[in-house]
Formats: sequence, C-alpha cells, structure tokens
Amino acid sequence: MSNELRKKLHDLAELADNTSDPQTKAIVEAIRLQTAVLNERLFAIELQLGTLTRRTENTTD
Repeated sequence: MSNELRKKLHDLAELADNTSDPQTKAIVEAIRLQTAVLNERLFAIELQLGTLTRRTENTTD
C-alpha cells in the first residue's frame, strides 16, 4: 500500500471516529472499507502482472 493511500485511509478512519452523526459515520466507514478492499485487489493484480511478466521474459530468452 502506498504511503499516500495509507494516509487517506487513516484520515477516513479519523473522520469516522470524530463524526457524531451516525449516518455520516456509516458512509465514511463504508468508503474506507471499500477503499481498503480495492487496494488489496489492485495489489493482487500487480503481483499477478509481475509474475506474468517474469514468465514472459523467461520464455522469450
């Protein structure tokens, strides 16, 4: 996870913690969780692309 994304997730968590309105808190928390899930999926794709790239490089040598 990039430092920038880590900071954004931290900021969202703080915003959710500091919000007194339950509906706003739920929305911010949902956005934070969806962002974390998206980041995990992007990381998995990045790993798969790296593996595919290495395989391609090894077969063309």
